[in-house]
Amino acid sequence: MTFRVGVPFRSAALLTALLGTAAAGLGVGPGSGLSVPGPSGVTEARLTPEAGVVACLGERLLVLTPSGSLLRAVPTGTPCAGLSVSADGRAALTRDDAAGTVTVWRLADGVTTARLSAPQAAGAGLTADGAVLIGGPRGLERVDPVTSGRRTLDSAPVTALVTSPDGTHAVVGRPGRVQFIETTGAAVRSGHTCDDPCPVGTVGFGADGLSAAVQAGPQLIALRAGFPSTVVVREGRTLAGLPQRDGSVLTLEGDTRTGEVVRRDLLTGRRERILTVPGGPLRPVQISATGDMLGVGAAGLAVGPAGWATARRLPLPTLTAGGGTDPATGQPVALLPGGGLSVAGTFLTAPPAMAVQTMNRATWLLVTEGSGTNLAQLDGGKVRTVAPAGPATHLSVNHWGNAAVTWNDERLSVVSQKTGKVTATLRAPGQLGAARVTLSPDTTRVFVLPPQGDGFVALLANGKRFALPTAPGRRAADVQISGRGVLAFTAPDGTTDLYQPGNRVPYATVRAAPPARTLSPARFSPDSALLAVPAHDERGWRVDLVNAATGRVDARTPVLADPPSFIAWAADSRALTVGASRLDRLDSVTVFPLTD
Repeated sequence: MTFRVGVPFRSAALLTALLGTAAAGLGVGPGSGLSVPGPSGVTEARLTPEAGVVACLGERLLVLTPSGSLLRAVPTGTPCAGLSVSADGRAALTRDDAAGTVTVWRLADGVTTARLSAPQAAGAGLTADGAVLIGGPRGLERVDPVTSGRRTLDSAPVTALVTSPDGTHAVVGRPGRVQFIETTGAAVRSGHTCDDPCPVGTVGFGADGLSAAVQAGPQLIALRAGFPSTVVVREGRTLAGLPQRDGSVLTLEGDTRTGEVVRRDLLTGRRERILTVPGGPLRPVQISATGDMLGVGAAGLAVGPAGWATARRLPLPTLTAGGGTDPATGQPVALLPGGGLSVAGTFLTAPPAMAVQTMNRATWLLVTEGSGTNLAQLDGGKVRTVAPAGPATHLSVNHWGNAAVTWNDERLSVVSQKTGKVTATLRAPGQLGAARVTLSPDTTRVFVLPPQGDGFVALLANGKRFALPTAPGRRAADVQISGRGVLAFTAPDGTTDLYQPGNRVPYATVRAAPPARTLSPARFSPDSALLAVPAHDERGWRVDLVNAATGRVDARTPVLADPPSFIAWAADSRALTVGASRLDRLDSVTVFPLTD
């Protein structure tokens, strides 16, 4: 099947005239950021000797001042995890389980000083003398990060490993037991044998590094160098603990929404006192030599004395799950984890949203109400129901924004913005659920791209299917269609081919990030002159603006902290709203103006 819009390709000059041109000397302004209150996404954090904080947020390692200002942001390339910070605060370690590597970073400038092979690692950490301790199925190893020389300490399988802040000791999980060891030679200083499976969860060390509170299965246990283990909490749903100098353990347990922490006796587990944390619940993470405690909460971090009665809160931005813009005002719309919505940082009273997409002058939502879902639109800060969406789980909007398609694993439906009526349906059992679906600008056909196997084009009038109009042998994981019919097919490896209408030979190919790594696909501007493409290299994430006529990258955004959760164009094609912060800022959403 051949799709034709306009005339066949004859020359570059004719193609430029057909597709329109981007402004000469196009540029991207520095952008204005918006930090949206909500779940911050901080996964791990550690104190530094100078009372600063090193934290994992998305795909970057943050170095914060004691007041919470951003001192440095280091792009980790993948979700930041497995954080360990050296005792002097000069180096940090992160783990990439997918790549099977451990990376050591110099925090003064963000330079990688070592990248070590660690396939199937269950944990890793920095020791007091600067070595790297790695645990996994092959046992426990000490690695010199300078020479990469390795020494096996023991060959018993390791299921978890966390080193103390001073690097002198570590908690090691083994099948059916938990050990407290020295990091120099793996001498066991304390241990606990489990009656039932006891995977290691949270680990909190005392200020002197000689004790630890460990979540072992449903229990919270205390390990002290030279002493037997004790059970602090016998059974709980959410458990985290931090040993105190006075022989108690400060614990977070049970219902974390109450904002309460419990002081328990380390030896007996007896509950001594319940403390209410001002500003909401915190998970105890670390206690410093001066007695300051670091906690991780829903909105960020907090540092203060035991109990955090006078803690200083260090708010961090929410990582959005999607978004767009409000057509009436152009203000950013953020979809928060859990389905909440905000416009320009102000929360909306609306049903939980599953998806948001802005195209041209329309912002569509898929919201949950009762036992089903509704298709809705947002305009002027208000959500208006357009049509019931039944059991739909996904949403996509055509280029003009005047129609939307919703689908589940069985069928898809197309709804008109003008009438609110279903204009077409298509059944494809077992093929739609996890697929990417794109509705053509004229709403006559859909492109269905499943995660595996070949995609297809279906005519909505009669359900007939055809192969994708791509070059032979080219697979596609996503497709975007401009208002002038240009097709941008992105392959699983991120390569994006641009096709002139009616031609199966791409006239340009650009590099992009693999669709599996991005939440937002590429987006054509409303005037169809530019294609905004998520891209990634060793410096981090960005959005490239590709000239739709030439296939060249005309401009780039500054480096972003994370893969954009959404990309939305202003209706006049002169600004781009991106669901990510600049690398050097602490924001949730950034609006980039285009400059000439």
